[in-house]
Amino acid sequence: MQLSIDTEVVALLRAKMQPGDVIYLDFEDGDGPFANTGLSCRLDLNFRLIITPINYLASGLDVYNETLVTAIGPLKIKKSSERYLEENTRLTVNKALQTLQLKGDSGILANNIPILRIDKVIAGGSDGKISGC
Repeated sequence: MQLSIDTEVVALLRAKMQPGDVIYLDFEDGDGPFANTGLSCRLDLNFRLIITPINYLASGLDVYNETLVTAIGPLKIKKSSERYLEENTRLTVNKALQTLQLKGDSGILANNIPILRIDKVIAGGSDGKISGC
């Protein structure tokens, strides 16, 4: 699987990242340290980009067991989420709505992909300081 990132998106992400940050393309399936609930009942595909500092300590990061080489550097994903992506997937800007979307050869795979920054883990859980970028 290959993920290409349009130059507009590369510039947007680089402006939000700090040296040493790790970026995840998170499929919201209820699995992993960033899940809001233990399950997902969504009928559409929902992805989000999550940026953390390199020293972010949270159990469960091992679910991001695949690393893609991209224009912004290594990007971590869950191997299980690849079934919802295509061999040639692009992260692009929806110019009409000014939102991020994933596109494949067949068309739009996911719309309105938010960018979240999670800076630290709060004692007793995986909830950290979360900000929409």
